Amino acid sequence: MLPESIPTVTVTARYLTPDGRPMSGTVEFRPPALLTHAEADLFLGGPTRATLDAEGRISVVLPATDGPGWNPVDWTYTVTEKLAGLARGGRTYQIALSAALPAVDLADIAPADPGTPQYVAVPGPPGPAGELGPQGPAGPAGAVHSVNGHTEADIVLSAADVSALSSTSAGAPGGVATLGADGLVPAAQLPAGGGAVASVNGQTGDVRLTADDLGALTQVTGDARYLPLGGAPVRSVNGLTGEVVLTASAVSAVPAGEALLLAGDQSIQGTKTFATPPVTTAAPATADALTRRGYVDAVSSAGTWSPSAVGFHGWSFDPAASSANSVQYCINGWVYLIGIPLHARATVRNVVFYVPGYAGNNALSTSSYAGLYTEEGKRVGLTASLGTLIPATEGQTVVCPLSASYVAEPGRYWVGLVVNGPSPNTNGPAFMRGASMGEAPGGSARMPGKFIRHGRLSTTGQSSLPTSFDPGKVVADSNAIWAALS
Repeated sequence: MLPESIPTVTVTARYLTPDGRPMSGTVEFRPPALLTHAEADLFLGGPTRATLDAEGRISVVLPATDGPGWNPVDWTYTVTEKLAGLARGGRTYQIALSAALPAVDLADIAPADPGTPQYVAVPGPPGPAGELGPQGPAGPAGAVHSVNGHTEADIVLSAADVSALSSTSAGAPGGVATLGADGLVPAAQLPAGGGAVASVNGQTGDVRLTADDLGALTQVTGDARYLPLGGAPVRSVNGLTGEVVLTASAVSAVPAGEALLLAGDQSIQGTKTFATPPVTTAAPATADALTRRGYVDAVSSAGTWSPSAVGFHGWSFDPAASSANSVQYCINGWVYLIGIPLHARATVRNVVFYVPGYAGNNALSTSSYAGLYTEEGKRVGLTASLGTLIPATEGQTVVCPLSASYVAEPGRYWVGLVVNGPSPNTNGPAFMRGASMGEAPGGSARMPGKFIRHGRLSTTGQSSLPTSFDPGKVVADSNAIWAALS
């Protein structure tokens, strides 16, 4: 599985025969000979083949070609279609996959060349209308061939021919009204009653309407509810007139989001410099909380060597406290657990051992591994076979990369170790161990029920590391192997 830091693109396609039946075959996606991704610590190469399903479809997830960290930077996939029923099996062409488009269909990006014999040129649909061209010069006047559809020699048009009313309908019933010399419709053409007003708001006679008749306010009630014209005492606001819109600066205030609140949650961005350092009496409650210098001095073990001083995130103990004359050989198939505390958030990429001596010569089988476990017993990292990672040596720090980096929160972790070889106690790798000697050394001293610093799983004969285990079943052990995380 690719690391989450590498952006991917889902590529889909569907292949059908001209009569709608699904095709069969494969589509191969091949990057350049070998790609390098330094940030993810991996190489990428070889083809990815997608087989058409029963509906002629494929779907495959591939790394984006423009993702950061690739070497070379600019590269493309070679797509080879191997489809049953085609004269030459299919096509081969190049594609690029952009991280900006997390899903694409091959039909949208595969190149097509209408000039090759595999394509037949056919008229396509009409394109959009172009812009109107310039007006041409006026032509000569032409002869009249018809008037309103009439072509006879002597044309006589009626009112109906020009969608007009006949003059006989003026002032006649069913026709149109005319206007007198005064610009008004003559009384003879008005309906009975002469068109006079019959009532106003339901009243007849000498009508006088009040505010109540119109649903309006009287002068007195209107003055009581609204300001009269010129009655507003405000003439300006902060020197502004018209439609005034005030900003924080207009009232000498700090804009919202730029002031420090005295209470409530708030996110503060940017670098802040304090003339007087902030003071707090509380110890930090979370991993990202600010704290007092006195608290830091109390937990930092000032003046002593720490893992970070020599390049580690954490270790099982200071290697200077290791045994000078005793090493740890591992029993075949036992799963050893080596406790390591982390006091700060860290991205773990490697498990590290110190091997005082190892004969090499393929003495380790491929079923030898190291891994990283949480305090709850969940495996969060695994190395490749130790047979390929531990060289023949007379004393060497051995860095064993995890297959994928892990972001570890502060807490306690175990390094898991399983070794298998023909003779681990003679020519197998020796691991540096603590200085305490005896069958039950005090290197794992602890209160009852607390974290076991050096232990193992009770099951034996293991050829791999489990994906998880019950921390309550960890057995305290005298292995005292030194391990570190980086």
